[in-house]
Amino acid sequence: MTTTVRWGLVGTGNLANRTIRDIRLTENADLVAVVSRNQHSADAFAETWGIPTAYGDYSEFLAASDIDLVYIGTPHGTHFDYAKQAIEAGKNVLCEKAFTLTAADARELARLAHEHGVFLMEAMWMRFSPALERIHQLISSGAIGDIRFIQAGMGFAHDVVPGGRFHTPELGGGAILDMGIYPLTLAHHFLGAPERISAIGEMWPNGIDLDELMTLEYSSGAVARLASSISYMLPRTAAIGGTGGVIEIDEPFWAATSIRLRSGTDAPEVIAIEVEGAGYVPMFRAVGETLLAGKLEHPTNPLSATISVLETVDEVRRLLAEQQPQ
Repeated sequence: MTTTVRWGLVGTGNLANRTIRDIRLTENADLVAVVSRNQHSADAFAETWGIPTAYGDYSEFLAASDIDLVYIGTPHGTHFDYAKQAIEAGKNVLCEKAFTLTAADARELARLAHEHGVFLMEAMWMRFSPALERIHQLISSGAIGDIRFIQAGMGFAHDVVPGGRFHTPELGGGAILDMGIYPLTLAHHFLGAPERISAIGEMWPNGIDLDELMTLEYSSGAVARLASSISYMLPRTAAIGGTGGVIEIDEPFWAATSIRLRSGTDAPEVIAIEVEGAGYVPMFRAVGETLLAGKLEHPTNPLSATISVLETVDEVRRLLAEQQPQ
């Protein structure tokens, strides 16, 4: 019986260098190949990390019979095309966030994956983090009562670099796809799709959103206040408030190593969270378990959840575009 999944990595940039150690820490993952835009960079990366096979051609990479899962770790402006080709080649796909630039593109990839009978998932590793798992347990046990409020943000001051990915539409630039996807996912993870969305922010004429303050309202009465920016810093903490208490997620909330449970005026209970590697291991392990079980989706992060978040992204960008001077 097969106990490992053979991984092929797409991309040799910062993300690949950051996640490769976690792939190696995942007991059901075997990294067998890497592909880059040219053979030289693929060879250099493979030599550095001891990867058996390096490709400078994506078609040759996809034709390899010893690759079970294609892990796309390139800038998100390239995700749709890389994922589409992999799916049509019959490969299972794990694609980094943001999954695609629009919800329509995500729906198309989901349709293709269903048509070809392959696994497809966004690599939103935060959903699999031990912090969110512990928070889910606390909420399910009634520790904070009914959720009424979520607060989260992610923002960094990035310099404008001509052609850089943060400020270039073709590369999927903008705050919401790079930063906002985390607070939005947190809200969606615990509250689902909102009933009403409002947003204010700054957007360049080319469609690049520099920042946004978002309010998501739910039929339950809950509200999420979220923010993202590529032009200024934001607090890296988050909080989930309920009718019986509040959970404060220490920074960085997307990879927290501690959370605080408060009830009434009592001192908070500090709960330590153990993180494996850089934080990707639980997701990588879950992907392997899903594939080895012959399943095409994981219940923690189904395609419907990814599409729902991107529908919110689309609406926020539409609202921002309407507000900009004509």
